[in-house]
Amino acid sequence: MNGCEFVDILTIFKKVENDGLRTSLLNLWKDKEENFRGMPASIKYHHTQRGGLYTHTLEVMEHGIALFNTFNESAKNVDISLDDVILTTFAHDLDKINKYVDHGNRFLWNYGRIDVNDTADVVNILSRYGIYLNDIQLNALTFSHGGWSVDRGKMKPLATIVHCADILSLTFENKVEQNFRPHVLPPQKMKFSI
Repeated sequence: MNGCEFVDILTIFKKVENDGLRTSLLNLWKDKEENFRGMPASIKYHHTQRGGLYTHTLEVMEHGIALFNTFNESAKNVDISLDDVILTTFAHDLDKINKYVDHGNRFLWNYGRIDVNDTADVVNILSRYGIYLNDIQLNALTFSHGGWSVDRGKMKPLATIVHCADILSLTFENKVEQNFRPHVLPPQKMKFSI
């Protein structure tokens, strides 16, 4: 962890100022906590162990809050709230609660799940709990993985906070796989339309 005051995701959710959002997040957490504690954040690159999704999500939330607090005045000028940071850092890998299958000694891809864009999957899960994203939040989730995102476009400030928090979690993980180098971005994909 990075030394923030929070000890768990539930404690962070209790800091959400918007009553409706806080209630929805608490309900989602009640239903999905076991998934977070049982799944890895990745099966190849980082936080690959059981519960890695929980650890990684908490770290990203803590790093995101720390970044927001550091740049609070700038963030306020672009309409970013602490609630935005909490929601998007929590939800940035929410699709991974269904992405992998536990095969006892290892996790594998869940090829039985509907193959949709990760952001669409997250939006679907959040909407089941009455959480609907504004354009800034949607941009943050769409581009939260930076160069690893399948989508192309402009990262807005909230997306930058989420992406930086995500990279910090990967960088400071005690056990980073040998083939993962967070400072090396994959080649950019170009999409053309006629």
